[in-house]
Amino acid sequence: MIDDKKVFISGVLTLIVGILHIFIGVLAIGLLELSVTLFIFSIFLLFISLRLITVMHNNSLDEKRRIVISCATGSFLNVVTMLTHIIIASPNDRLVLYFFLFFFIAIGFYNFLIFFIKKIQLDQMDNDDKLSYFTIVILRGLGLGLLFNVLAWIGISGDLNLIMITYILIFGTLNMIFGEQLYRKNDVKKIQMRALIVLILGLVFETILFTFFPNPKSLVDIILYSVIIPVRIYYIKKKF
Repeated sequence: MIDDKKVFISGVLTLIVGILHIFIGVLAIGLLELSVTLFIFSIFLLFISLRLITVMHNNSLDEKRRIVISCATGSFLNVVTMLTHIIIASPNDRLVLYFFLFFFIAIGFYNFLIFFIKKIQLDQMDNDDKLSYFTIVILRGLGLGLLFNVLAWIGISGDLNLIMITYILIFGTLNMIFGEQLYRKNDVKKIQMRALIVLILGLVFETILFTFFPNPKSLVDIILYSVIIPVRIYYIKKKF
């Protein structure tokens, strides 16, 4: 069982990581994509952590439990994004940056587990709902990740790619929308089916685009799609 104290500590850790993102972003100046990513994530992490800490201070977590899924999404997305930057060697020869990226991954993974398990407890989910919730967190993270990654295609990398920008904006937005709808209306089959169609189209289009514009971020997205889709199919068959 995850008690509220552990959730509060994870909220504080998220706040600390958000603050550190600012300082490491300064150290990464000159590495434009990495520094901009760190600054953007700092705003996001600071917002959700302060919101969670406020909720915990007011003893209203049960009533405002939605903040937990936002924190789980933020932690998951931070882990995936920092790992991607390590894979593509974004810090170049600045070895100290690698240390902090690994540190962010470790803290983010721990926080994700705390927030994920706490939400399961709050909603008293059965095994199928746990799987569904897991894919919803990934889907929301995928949507946010796509929207954040638009920076890499509007000139930061020196390559304004309108095809990738269009894909990212459309499917980043759709993934966010359906991630929210699947959470709010998980008993509506039409939403389940529409979300599945969007996910399959997202996987197909990104796989095709990857063959023309190969990049590690798209490869990570393809892996995430490949995890989400089978679970969503299983969930639909079990629940409907």
